[in-house]
Amino acid sequence: MTALFHGTLTRRHFLGTSAAALAASALPSAAPAQGARFRRFEISDPGMPPRVLDSYKKGIREMLNRPPTDPRNWYRNAFIHVFDCPHQNWWFLAWHRAYIGWLEATIRAFSGDAEFALPYWDWTKTPRVPAAMFDDVLDPNNAAFIPAFDAFKAQFDAPVTTLFAAFSQAQQDVLAQRGLSSTADFWSAVAAAPAGMFFEQPGARGLTPASPDLDRTTKATVAAATIRSALRTANFAGSADGTDPAGFASAKAASHNDQSREGILESQPHDNVHGAMGGAAGNAFMVSFLSPVDPIFFLHHANLDRLWDVWTRRQAVLGRPTLPQGADLTAWSSEQFLFFSDASGQPVVKTNAGDYAAMSVFDYDYSPGSGEDQVPAPGTPVAAVPATRAFSAQITSATIGAGVAAGGIAQVPAAALAPAAPQAPPRVAEVTLNLGPADQGRRFRVLVSPQGGGNPVEAGGITIFSHHVHGPTTFTVPLPEDLVVPAAAAGASVPLDIRVVPLEPPGVAPSPRVRATATSPQVATITVRTS
Repeated sequence: MTALFHGTLTRRHFLGTSAAALAASALPSAAPAQGARFRRFEISDPGMPPRVLDSYKKGIREMLNRPPTDPRNWYRNAFIHVFDCPHQNWWFLAWHRAYIGWLEATIRAFSGDAEFALPYWDWTKTPRVPAAMFDDVLDPNNAAFIPAFDAFKAQFDAPVTTLFAAFSQAQQDVLAQRGLSSTADFWSAVAAAPAGMFFEQPGARGLTPASPDLDRTTKATVAAATIRSALRTANFAGSADGTDPAGFASAKAASHNDQSREGILESQPHDNVHGAMGGAAGNAFMVSFLSPVDPIFFLHHANLDRLWDVWTRRQAVLGRPTLPQGADLTAWSSEQFLFFSDASGQPVVKTNAGDYAAMSVFDYDYSPGSGEDQVPAPGTPVAAVPATRAFSAQITSATIGAGVAAGGIAQVPAAALAPAAPQAPPRVAEVTLNLGPADQGRRFRVLVSPQGGGNPVEAGGITIFSHHVHGPTTFTVPLPEDLVVPAAAAGASVPLDIRVVPLEPPGVAPSPRVRATATSPQVATITVRTS
């Protein structure tokens, strides 16, 4: 596979000088918030109109039937994700809000349903693929989708050549930073799996009606405790150099083509749900950057977008900034997204990241879902955000092999591991892995145990979803709320053992998508952050 987004990573640490706030109000339980025209319902919500899924299917079918020269073709829409999608930086949420918003507008136009709004999948409530998503064209293994790579390339070879010739210089610059300077680069990247991103039927989605459940580790990454930790993150985006928590939206970077550090939301539910969709064999469009070929992609990201709204309302009640501040806000807002098309197939006018800072850009809201209990009542006394402390682990075993764990031990003051107040930022472990190209698609469990505190506890998971596959990559894992810390003398430290374990069981050969290699990945650093 072409190694996308390779090369030296340029990072910038923007310095904030003043606060910025985004006004937000709590959602009612049934009707859209005042002024919002469209409501996105949870897919199992009995209040969701039956027409929603019918309209989604009708719109998808129309997009599948559009010629490959039309930017509204279903696969052409997925190409946008390959060309431009940011991961591991602070534009992660804004870019995806734009992406699903423009897709939603296109489905609305093609379905003829003027009130259509995408549903969302609350995986905390339902940690399995909703049954409805196996029906008709909501399943990428359906016959309406292109079944094999050769047929896919035959349809899109000439249109892709024309498309690349038409890109502006600014678009070409973005593609060059992502290792996609030519059509040859593109076809190498989207080749048939496991070398590339195209998953032939019946492997377009690994989870099936007979086996729809997320795996145990992914269930931990979407559990209520993990979502609480994500929502209690106090900052929008941390510095790229790792001097503070990564932030709710992931950490700052020089551009949306660069990588930084992943926060809890991206590291845990986002990455791991993508990885889990491959099932035991690791086969699914959802494990690659062609993930939008699977219609469940948009329900997954709608839930992440909903959680951004929950976090925003929580921050507003607590009197905390909901967006970057000062010079950071200017830098974040002015980043350009250059590949979106509107419902008529024309390039969009709104190309600044700041255009997508609020849901009002697409005039929608959400029916309530998991995490709403983290929004305090208005008037709740607000405590100052405590300073965080960082404790570096001594790495005792660096190389992760097939069935072989790696990790280290951090000496953490016992008081820092005591139960925290509801408004306190989460206690986390930031795990930095040195990755190579062969590590794309690999999956791991993260186990935590205080020495003398009993058996290890599963804290979360790591899925190498993004194609940022060269060099150090940092993932944020919340420490378990139920971590049993042995009694310690006042002022004493607790040795906290943190291990990264391959998801495949010992003795079982890794699938092509989760294979082990002789030299990578390596655990580079582990940092524990507490208040």
